Amino acid sequence: MTQTRFTLAIVGASGYAGQVLHALCMQHPCITPRVAPVRSADDLDAKSEAELAEADVVALALPREPAQQWTAALERVGTAKILDLSDARRRDPSAHYGLPELTGAPAPERRLVANPGCYPTATLLALRPLLEAGLITAESIAVLGTSGASGAGKGLAERLHFCNLAGNSFPYKVGEHRHVPEIEHHLGAPISFVTQLLPVVRGMLVTCFVRPTGAAEDAPARLLAALRERYAAHPYVSVLAAPDEGLGLGHVVGSHQAVLAVGPVARSGLVPVFASIDNLMRGAASQAVHNLNLWLGLDPFMGLPPPLADEPAGVPPAFASQLSIATP
Repeated sequence: MTQTRFTLAIVGASGYAGQVLHALCMQHPCITPRVAPVRSADDLDAKSEAELAEADVVALALPREPAQQWTAALERVGTAKILDLSDARRRDPSAHYGLPELTGAPAPERRLVANPGCYPTATLLALRPLLEAGLITAESIAVLGTSGASGAGKGLAERLHFCNLAGNSFPYKVGEHRHVPEIEHHLGAPISFVTQLLPVVRGMLVTCFVRPTGAAEDAPARLLAALRERYAAHPYVSVLAAPDEGLGLGHVVGSHQAVLAVGPVARSGLVPVFASIDNLMRGAASQAVHNLNLWLGLDPFMGLPPPLADEPAGVPPAFASQLSIATP
């Protein structure tokens, strides 16, 4: 039986997320990727508008401001669905927030899907089920996020020079990280949030310190059981028995997998909850493909790498750090 094919026009295909999205869609059975004819919405003319009108979906792999300009232009001149990988519309109630395990599939008639950010994806997968179940308090949530340099984008910055980053790690955007409002909006709770850059290309690990409700002694077991129950039907979320059983960047890089774990209760009464993802895959491009599949009525996992085992042995970080940006 012949399968319907859909055309995806990618604006920003030269960026890190755009490169990986294009590479994934080149292997997708039902999606044909095309690079948009112009990068700036200001350069749209009759010819480029006609080319974009042939696309079923336009993906915006752009920073916030140019994505906003493109969205306004596309809503004015065409009918194509808009998949926005920027943070421009992630708190907009008129857009579907595309974190499939938590927000489900977008309605087919929906015009715009907002693809979640990388840190919000990891943090929300780890914490939202626990908060919704009443297993942790909404106060005193602290999150430490560490990521590879690709998370900072392709823009030139002295701190990203090889001589500054190699063998080094440092905090960035403390108190002003753009993902905090997104996390707090979709979590429904305030957080303390600090991020650090690691001297690797890609991969992300968040450590969330939470205060459990009820007795502290059995809190880790209760949190672990709740996460396993919530994600039992979701093959792309693995919940480990313990953090030392495969948690880390090396296992997830190049995959669509999110790997979660719960640590023991500390003397302070806080419990660490961990989540690891590939910031360019689950945190951007492969999540975009997952959303496209759901939106277009395709098999939800079509074109994605196969799920990883729940109890991974792990891939050596030295190998993972060498994967190129465009490696799906």
